[in-house]
Amino acid sequence: MFYLEDLNDGREFELGSLDITKESIIGFAEKFDPQAFHLDEGVASEMFGGLIASGWHTASLCNRLVVDGFLGSAACMASPGVDELRFVKPVFGGDVLTGKITVVSTKQSEKKPDRGLAKLQIEMFNAANELVLSMLGNVIIGCRP
Repeated sequence: MFYLEDLNDGREFELGSLDITKESIIGFAEKFDPQAFHLDEGVASEMFGGLIASGWHTASLCNRLVVDGFLGSAACMASPGVDELRFVKPVFGGDVLTGKITVVSTKQSEKKPDRGLAKLQIEMFNAANELVLSMLGNVIIGCRP
């Protein structure tokens, strides 16, 4: 279990990887982001060279990696949100996405000393090791009992 005291500035956590399929791109887009370049290969090919995932789909996949690769092993209490969410490059069907967290800073709460706030740089890369998504996550994490 990771506690606030374990999260030194600069510490990195590899989050593993997952495959993204054309079918999952279309399925997500149909439900949550039905723009033509997520649904229509002709439109997407003209604009991006192929069908691309919604940034929100990519962010959701990233969150899955964060939960499986970090939060599930941390004394996570909640999150007040993310800052600076960026969809840096398009994500295509067949891409393999890999995630990484780097601890930016931590601060113990003065009002509730059993916890603190960790600021985390969260990044996702495609198989060519190109950055496709980045954000700063803010996570409330418990201190060691």
